[in-house]
Amino acid sequence: MVRRRKKSIILWTVFFDSSRPRNLGRKVPRSLAVRCPSVEELEEAVKALGFDYEVYKEKRYPRTWFQDSCQGYVKVYKSPDMAITRTKLLRMVAEKLREIRQKKAK
Repeated sequence: MVRRRKKSIILWTVFFDSSRPRNLGRKVPRSLAVRCPSVEELEEAVKALGFDYEVYKEKRYPRTWFQDSCQGYVKVYKSPDMAITRTKLLRMVAEKLREIRQKKAK
């Protein structure tokens, strides 16, 4: 029997940070990004969307390993029958992060 590994997509907190330019890691448009999201917020967004995931809080984004702000990532596992691209997942999570921030602001 051949074991197949689940495919995964890594979501760094930096991908959703509105204070960073695209060349330093931001992957979503500024209109969808939030200021310095935490790993806990990212985890909450992924959990609300119903994905399987693992959290890595102490890891640092390789391009800016020397900075302490916005560290950590969430590894999202996708099943073989799930037809979702990385870009679509990034947008979904970004929208959910904005919703979470708006609820906390109220």
